[in-house]
Amino acid sequence: MRIIFLICLFVLSIPYSVEAKPNDSGNSQIVIIVPGMSFEETEWYSQFGNKRLWDQAYIGAMNTKSAGLHSDIGSMVTLASGRKSSSVTGWNGYDVTEIINSRSIKEQYEQLTGYQTSAPIVHPLIAELQRENERTLYKSEVGQFGDRLKKESIPTFTMGTSDTNEQHRFATLLTMDNRGETNGTLSESVIPDPSRAFGLKMNTEWMIQHVNSVSSEGPHFIVIEWGDIYRLQQLKNQMTESSYVEQSQEALVELETFIQTIHDQSDEEIWLLSPFVNKHAYVKKQQLAPVYNWTRGEKGGVFYSETTRRTDVLSNIDIVPTFVQRLGLSSNDYDLGFPLIKTPTTENSSQTLLRSVDQSVSVFESRALVLSIYVSSLAILLLAVGCFTWLGSKKDRSQIFLQTVLLSALSSPLWFLVLAGLETKASVWVFILTLITCSVIWGAVLRIFADVGLAMTIAVTLIVLVIDVVTGSTLLSHSYLGYDPIIGARYYGIGNEYVGIFISFMFVITVYVSRIHHVWTRSLLLVFILGGQLLFLGSSQLGANAGGFLSAGLATLYWLVLYRNVTFTAKKRLLLFITTGVGAILFLYILQLIGKPSHIGTAFGRLFAGDISFIADTIIRKLEMNVKLFKHSNWTQLLVTSYLLAGVILWWKRVRFNELSKQVFIKTGVVCSIILLLINDSGVVAAATSMFCVIATYFYWIQVEERTIL
Repeated sequence: MRIIFLICLFVLSIPYSVEAKPNDSGNSQIVIIVPGMSFEETEWYSQFGNKRLWDQAYIGAMNTKSAGLHSDIGSMVTLASGRKSSSVTGWNGYDVTEIINSRSIKEQYEQLTGYQTSAPIVHPLIAELQRENERTLYKSEVGQFGDRLKKESIPTFTMGTSDTNEQHRFATLLTMDNRGETNGTLSESVIPDPSRAFGLKMNTEWMIQHVNSVSSEGPHFIVIEWGDIYRLQQLKNQMTESSYVEQSQEALVELETFIQTIHDQSDEEIWLLSPFVNKHAYVKKQQLAPVYNWTRGEKGGVFYSETTRRTDVLSNIDIVPTFVQRLGLSSNDYDLGFPLIKTPTTENSSQTLLRSVDQSVSVFESRALVLSIYVSSLAILLLAVGCFTWLGSKKDRSQIFLQTVLLSALSSPLWFLVLAGLETKASVWVFILTLITCSVIWGAVLRIFADVGLAMTIAVTLIVLVIDVVTGSTLLSHSYLGYDPIIGARYYGIGNEYVGIFISFMFVITVYVSRIHHVWTRSLLLVFILGGQLLFLGSSQLGANAGGFLSAGLATLYWLVLYRNVTFTAKKRLLLFITTGVGAILFLYILQLIGKPSHIGTAFGRLFAGDISFIADTIIRKLEMNVKLFKHSNWTQLLVTSYLLAGVILWWKRVRFNELSKQVFIKTGVVCSIILLLINDSGVVAAATSMFCVIATYFYWIQVEERTIL
């Protein structure tokens, strides 16, 4: 225990900081917020827009998820605060001189907040919005970015609205401080026009003049809300198709001209951001929003995000850290995202990004259908195989059929990887048919090799999976069994579906290695397999799965105890379990120090900074996610089915293998699946895939042995 204590002291003494170095450039920023803009508009600009302008832009696709259910205001608050946030009913910003419900806004604001104000724009419901976000597990601090701008004396100015028959003001959230105050003007930036949606349009000339007048020496931060597209989309269902297309193109051209004019007249960096997509795009699953940047002297390209570790998908929590860096402000421990990195490209970056977005949308759109069919099929397959194995005949034909079916099912994760991307080139039904065909052919052919066929299936799956993760997860990030960037729960690493498969398959490999007679060769290979598994899962540049790492570490301890047939007292078991857990956590931390920044490293940074609530909130979020998945996910079918069969195997039928390593694998696999369920985020998914692999492998070995006996 003393040794463990000293190790803890040493590791904790290693400096760990999430603080980024400030950018000394202090570049002025002009941010154009376009509520409701989606990649449909981006595609139009790519085909019909000013090629010179759009080719000079850096472009990215931003995840717009907020805390809780989808909300336009929630997405904007998330973007403005740098953490997942919630909204409140009736939220808006107002010119302090406006009259709403026969009462002056200044009067309402001062009555609700108790602050005396001289600010041009105020938000009367600031206290309610802050309380709402204090109650969430993300602890978003509404107005914190505005406070940082004020503290560093960065001049700000906000103008523009998306008003319809009601007030819709989103952009003011970006510059608002924690008192709900900001500088700018709203009403003058929109003028009447009977030919436009809701009789309003942007006052383009006035805004350009104001941009020029606000610009001064030193960095400044100007935010413009361009509401014409939002207003038009609110009326889309009431308009004829031709009228909507005509007015949409007119609005898009005006926005393009506005950007071009500012770009030609000023040296400031220009940003075009959509905090959320319109409801029509949202329903069609096109939920990633475009992000553009123009910087004088640069030829454009794509963004790279350290949060997502991708160049095709960004996170909305990256926007504030990016502005912090570009304005020359100091980062702090509040920031969870990372500044976007510009990556120049020689090809048409918008076309490349559009193809990637289309692929992500295609997977997201059909993911529920494909996985529901797949998961239900696996659950039915296990039940059927169990009945045939325990109650059916032992004829040679049935043995061959069951081996083929089981090997086909165990090879399916491989084909989900290999066939990733096919769904965008063909229909989803072609993908499903191809997946089934490849799996069945694989199972039918490798079934001939009996036990070796299983080893080949597992080895090829592991090799393809590891190579893909090492080379950037091209297949995994676009696989139905991979993580979905639109959902936004994970952007890199091995993911929860494959982590269960990976761990179970690695333990299957130990069965074959255990047959090697040469002691040193066998021992070295086992160390390589089990140690490599931990390094792969814990590394922030590879698996980056903390739950999988800890589960594999504890399961490895259990495997060693069974493999070596060691007997411990209850006290020693508890001590060994705690020691292994502490050691695994310390090892995981060390792995974060030698890799890229990750969500795991951020959690360690918060912990060592004394932010216990951050860790507690993270754990609660993961538990809530597991409960939600258990209640509503298709994976629950497979989880319950696998666990029931595991219970039958362990407590009724017993693990009837003469080979000790097979007995050890079955018991270790069950324990590992339970640990995954308890400690992994989306543990229901990881536990279901891991237990399926264990049960299917058990049945396959049973069929092989019985056929050999026959």
